[in-house]
Amino acid sequence: MPNSPQPAERSEDRDHLAELQALWAQEDADRARRTEPDESEDAAGGGQRIADLDPDDRPRERLLRYGAEALANYELLAILLSSGRQGENALEVSRRLLKERGLVGLLRSDVRDLMEVSGLGEAKVTRILAAVQLASRGLADDEWSSREPLSTVEQVFKRYQPLLGDLPREEVWVLVLDRQNCLIREERIYQGMVDGAAVRVAELLRPVILHQGRSMILVHNHPSGSPEPSRADQLLTAELVQAAETMAIDMLDHIIVTRDNFESMLNMGVLPTNRSGHQTTKSNRRESSKRKSTKRKRASRTGDA
Repeated sequence: MPNSPQPAERSEDRDHLAELQALWAQEDADRARRTEPDESEDAAGGGQRIADLDPDDRPRERLLRYGAEALANYELLAILLSSGRQGENALEVSRRLLKERGLVGLLRSDVRDLMEVSGLGEAKVTRILAAVQLASRGLADDEWSSREPLSTVEQVFKRYQPLLGDLPREEVWVLVLDRQNCLIREERIYQGMVDGAAVRVAELLRPVILHQGRSMILVHNHPSGSPEPSRADQLLTAELVQAAETMAIDMLDHIIVTRDNFESMLNMGVLPTNRSGHQTTKSNRRESSKRKSTKRKRASRTGDA
């Protein structure tokens, strides 16, 4: 581990660190009493305990001294785990898990799969998945403003690819939009294979009605990597368009997202309209109708002349 320049420590900093170390030791002891035997660092046959390492090599102490950005990925993961399992401390488990899966692999794993690979229990695995999902959502939020109108398919892909593109299962999300096509609310409605799930149109419309949206976009992912819509996708879209129209809701698009690509039902012509882009709303259609009516009147007058 490279030697980092160490700032001079004040006495109050040392006292604060000592208090934290005592608190962590108590928490670790309490957790060891509660956890299963194969998840405790103190289990027989384990490697060197983190508590026995030099303070400069312990991830929690390093984070306090140098900041989170100074820690390697496995050290950050070890802090989440807090303790390891029989034969491995938290640092060793973290190194092995990242070597086998990587950060993106963790995001794409589900609970049972990760439990099998890591040898960890449900509590630790759910903690890992919650943390990587928060990080993924944070990156997506940081790159996109909720008050930016969703006017293109590319915007939707940029926003939802980090959330859906790497998932091992299908998810269906409803985006509730206002008059300016700005996002009011995003809601995950279904998880699992869309073809196998009984996706109810009423459930897809529910968040739009509850949050008084004027329009909506449906987004779901294809873990297979192909953005091409299935027959079920197209039937669902057609049914949703009809139901939304009866509720005076604009169904703007149904977008399929993969890790590297996307497809738009609007651009494919699956939606019963020739609109291009998501800025078309009812007012746009009314303006379009007015222009067509004006053209017909002009043509009629020309013919009469």
